[in-house]
Amino acid sequence: MTWSRSAADVGLAAASVYFAVWIYELSNLAVLSAVGSQPSMAFVGILPVGVSAINPDSQLLWVAKPLQVLVCGAVMLSFLYLIRSKGLPISTMLASATLSVYLASSYWEVLSLLGPSSYLTHVSTFTSLALATQLGLSRFIKT
Repeated sequence: MTWSRSAADVGLAAASVYFAVWIYELSNLAVLSAVGSQPSMAFVGILPVGVSAINPDSQLLWVAKPLQVLVCGAVMLSFLYLIRSKGLPISTMLASATLSVYLASSYWEVLSLLGPSSYLTHVSTFTSLALATQLGLSRFIKT
């Protein structure tokens, strides 16, 4: 790989970290809007840091987070296949890792069903799920 191609790969990878946050939060905003919860987005500088629902009594709120994971996962999977076809190894690996974190984030949505547990247990479980998802994605897309 040439020096300029490697630099472009690193630049795209760096930009994709920033846009990954936007993809996650915009999909959250879109899905919460679709279920009628009147969401709003909070920012720190130019980075979105969260979406909150003004109307938490929406009848479809329970479906919002699983749908949000599917939406942001579909966007990142599309991006992953696009950059993979361009032969950009750093960006491909980063997009794959981001997708695995998106998919593993569904774990946080079932915490209320699991009962009380320590923060370390939750972080360990989430990390294990993200690693297992990354391994599965690596085998599936052959990175």
